[in-house]
Amino acid sequence: MNISDSQQLESYVPVYDVIPEKWEDARPPLTEFLKKITNSLNVKGIGFYLDEELLSGKSFIPGQNIMTEGGDSQQFRTILRKVIEFPGLSIGANTQPHGINIDANFSLIQLYANATDATLLTGNPIPNGLNTITYNSTNIIITVQKTYTRCWAIIEYIQEL
Repeated sequence: MNISDSQQLESYVPVYDVIPEKWEDARPPLTEFLKKITNSLNVKGIGFYLDEELLSGKSFIPGQNIMTEGGDSQQFRTILRKVIEFPGLSIGANTQPHGINIDANFSLIQLYANATDATLLTGNPIPNGLNTITYNSTNIIITVQKTYTRCWAIIEYIQEL
């Protein structure tokens, strides 16, 4: 089974129904097929949104690993995810500690939030319009123009160059 270069990074697992009868002949294609299944499963987005650092199931473009120092220039970087709970948002800036080690190797991939007003039965994604979300070395900062009863911020990041 030959796969074109453009398909090597896809998570699609092709149907494979031709297996040689002899184990010696069947082992190499079965091994390759198991690798494809494993890789496809490992790059799927993981549906867990927890308040602790965990793998998102996503991979980022290969890093700047130096091969002479034992690095692999084709090694993808792992994207981590963490949910930060805000017990509510008041008008203006609201901060909540994120507990993430932010250093020179940290790179933000995605940062967003969703706020709910349980009284009016409404909600809004953040950022939107005048509502903003940012971070610094210790906190997630959400600035809003109205109050919300609860909010969760989701941050995805890598911690390697």
